[in-house]
Amino acid sequence: MPKKQPTAAKKARAAARSGAKYTAALRAAGDAIEDTQTAGPDAPPVLVPIATRPCPTGCDGSAHRGAVCRAWRPKDARRSGGYRIVQAATLGSPRAHAMGDRYEPTPEYHTSMGREAWFVLALTYTMLTDHQPHLVPGPDRLRAAVEAGDLAAVDALMEPLDREAARLLTKDAARWWDEVHPALDVYADHAEHEDREAATWEEAEALDERDRLVQRWRYTWTPRQNSAGYWDPPGTIWLAPKGWLDEHLTGLHGGHAPGTRLELTDGRPVSAYACRWGEAGPPVAYRVRDLVPGTHGNTGTLVPSLTGEHVVAADEVARPLA
Repeated sequence: MPKKQPTAAKKARAAARSGAKYTAALRAAGDAIEDTQTAGPDAPPVLVPIATRPCPTGCDGSAHRGAVCRAWRPKDARRSGGYRIVQAATLGSPRAHAMGDRYEPTPEYHTSMGREAWFVLALTYTMLTDHQPHLVPGPDRLRAAVEAGDLAAVDALMEPLDREAARLLTKDAARWWDEVHPALDVYADHAEHEDREAATWEEAEALDERDRLVQRWRYTWTPRQNSAGYWDPPGTIWLAPKGWLDEHLTGLHGGHAPGTRLELTDGRPVSAYACRWGEAGPPVAYRVRDLVPGTHGNTGTLVPSLTGEHVVAADEVARPLA
């Protein structure tokens, strides 16, 4: 069967058979399609092709008449940047997966339960960029970093978003259930009831990604009956992404990552459990656990207490313990 031709090409060929110049007729047909798209809300929908290559900044569409502009995306640089860098540079789920891969690798022959909480971080990223668009890195600088294969530059551009996510997420159960979980629930409600039409195909992709994350969020917190007939409890290891972000940001700005053993200025030994972040720089405080002598098969060693948890300011930390 003959290949189906685009509408613009059909019109141009018909005009050429009548004696018109084909290229001029094709250009006119493309302009007609663009005019139809802007004819108003009552105009019938028109399908138009998308440009095959990313458009430069400020593209006016003259280089691809009859086709919609296509913005650059990190995946367009997969060959030059590499998978890990492309994943780290893509907002939402890909960057959340990248953080889990980097800071909680899956053990051999086992699964990492913490890694299953990637969608908590992805939904947090999506909510933050939706409410605070200035956290989205500039496309030109991000493109330069990805095409150069510079993971450090990508992380530097994503740092404001990572910092805001680290400030929102927590390992404190009371704060999670009183503040963070309700905030994500409210955002999920907003996403489910928002009647927004995408103005561009990039926005359509972003809305589709958001809807999938919201569905995963709802599914996770709904009790489910498994194949054996038992009811699985809802939830996920929501504190895992906070640990990834703390370890990542302390690597960029200094400070003490979770798990570091510290000595306070009053001489008490503690173990860093989570970091509190300000608007810039290293952590301003730490959530720590007291180190106490072991009593169950670990006599003679100091182990973190499960009950002695408190917050200390960064200037109360004297030094890390060996």
